[in-house]
Amino acid sequence: MPAEGLNRYRDEPIPVRMLNEYSFCPRLAYMEMVEGEFIDNEHTIEGTRRHDKLDKKKGRIPHQIPEDKEIKPKSITLSSEKLNIISKIDILEISKGKASPVEIKKGKGPDEGAWPADIVQITAQMRILKDNGYDCKEGFIYYSASNKRISIELTEERDDELVRLIEEFRKCIDEKRIPPPLRNSRKCEGCSLAPICLPDEINLISDDESNVVRCMYPKRDDAHPLILQDQGSYLSKKDDVLVVKKRGEKIGEVRTFEVSHVCLFGNSQISTQALSELLNRNIPVLYFSYGGWFKGYTHSMINKNVDLRIKQFEHASDRKKRFLISKELVRGKIKNCRTMLRRNGNGDIKAALEELKRSLSKLERVKDIHSLLGIEGNAGRVYFGSFNKMIKNGYSKVFNFERRNRRPPADPVNACLSLAYTVLSKDLTVSALTVGFDPMLGFYHRPRYGRPALALDIMEEFRPIIADSVVISALNNDVFSKEDFITSNGSCNLVPDGRKKFFGAYERRVSKPVKHPLFGYQVSYRRIFEIQMRLMSRYLTGEIESYIPFTTR
Repeated sequence: MPAEGLNRYRDEPIPVRMLNEYSFCPRLAYMEMVEGEFIDNEHTIEGTRRHDKLDKKKGRIPHQIPEDKEIKPKSITLSSEKLNIISKIDILEISKGKASPVEIKKGKGPDEGAWPADIVQITAQMRILKDNGYDCKEGFIYYSASNKRISIELTEERDDELVRLIEEFRKCIDEKRIPPPLRNSRKCEGCSLAPICLPDEINLISDDESNVVRCMYPKRDDAHPLILQDQGSYLSKKDDVLVVKKRGEKIGEVRTFEVSHVCLFGNSQISTQALSELLNRNIPVLYFSYGGWFKGYTHSMINKNVDLRIKQFEHASDRKKRFLISKELVRGKIKNCRTMLRRNGNGDIKAALEELKRSLSKLERVKDIHSLLGIEGNAGRVYFGSFNKMIKNGYSKVFNFERRNRRPPADPVNACLSLAYTVLSKDLTVSALTVGFDPMLGFYHRPRYGRPALALDIMEEFRPIIADSVVISALNNDVFSKEDFITSNGSCNLVPDGRKKFFGAYERRVSKPVKHPLFGYQVSYRRIFEIQMRLMSRYLTGEIESYIPFTTR
């Protein structure tokens, strides 16, 4: 196709590195270019470090190119108006009036020649130089790991392939059509976007032909929440370290990269410098009342994936679509409630299990959201009616649980459950922000001022197996004593030492690796929170036919 055919695109120029990625994996390029997704891994960090060195030596091209002198300016940015592409050239070698771009790669390259995607990139750079009036017929790719310098000629065939690739990528961008994931490809194993792309997972759900799902990311995140609940504590920054002080005396410190998010309870405070550093690193800060009520959060610039939020609002505005999502959320919750009773119930729980089973059967016939609310409400009544039977004999008499109540919780068990649901909703709010959702707009929970409705939606399936499980396990293992609770004016709450015990139990639960029932690999529950948010995003964008809740056996 002639280059003039590309002039109808009025968008900003395509970076040439995106053409490299599109040739390597169209889905990867789309996710970075259109959805604004990016995650660093060891390969991207090393590549960035090498190019930063070149950028520090940034040069410029003289207005008149000398015929009898060789020059090698570095980090030169040029664009082509004809192809509407732009590139930063690592090294531009100019000799005897001829110009040749040099692209530096950290890897060792193939045994012979260069990788196809790298050839596309150097071809685009040669074409840019040519469109800017330079005599350019040859470029070079330098693979530093093998110390090989590969010569690439600008041929008519390569030029035509470049134009075709640009046209194809532009069409993909204009249609807002994400390319399908690669199937069983080794390329995915080193890709930093594998946790976002979920290639094997999407292929498995879409057609069930792939029976092996690779876990291409760490089982759990090395970063953990930093929780400040001591009243009067103050969080400040010194270099790359977050320092916690109280009354001017240091009581703890942690390196910034080890923190996933910061939780401030009551009258705990943070300095502007620390907050700025956290925002620079996309680490959210979340605020709670002294009693544990989730009040809000501070987050850096929201995820660039605007199209996902448009889909979220479209589905939330469509009654039928909203109902279909809500039904799956309730299905996951009831299944996991039944699993918790079956695993932990003491005494006669057969009637409760049968009633929950009937509730699942009724879901197949339910037609509207009001009937769905009725089924969920009845299932909750049955489940909490047997909740005390999951607390071991003797201990259930110390912390007697008669019914679920909140605002305020009237007894120690309800106080623990309320705090568990608050912390869980906080974690799912962070996951929603990470993926690019608006956490305040849900499908089952309707919008209400200050309520993270989407986090509460996804929380439904995790309430029993995370929040309830943490409380039951802590009670049955004698983690709490009566001194860990305080009751005043009919309200029961955990004291600071009791909350510390709770947070320890909660973190052990969400950090524990568990086998994913659908994908077969082991990851932590906190990682699963994000996977479920990703699956919701893939459903909203039409990649999978339905949202699949996380359920355990």
